[in-house]
Amino acid sequence: MTPELDAVLTWGLPVIGLTSVAAMGRQVVIMAVSNPIPYNKRVELEDKYGHWAVETAIAVCPHDDIKCIEREAKRLYEVRVMRR
Repeated sequence: MTPELDAVLTWGLPVIGLTSVAAMGRQVVIMAVSNPIPYNKRVELEDKYGHWAVETAIAVCPHDDIKCIEREAKRLYEVRVMRR
């Protein structure tokens, strides 16, 4: 092999791999740390439907979809109340 190709294979592929892993890790950290719903809205929904319903709705709904979270929390709350 030529020295240039050898250098590319020796350093280039690991750098590309490391960059790819860092980019995926960044997305995971952003999703884990970011708040999917504003605090005031979350407190309001928890007062209305309860902590469990809001947490479950946040886990089920797409990120930053407040209408879905509110709709799902209401549905979960109503199902739970009807069972009693």
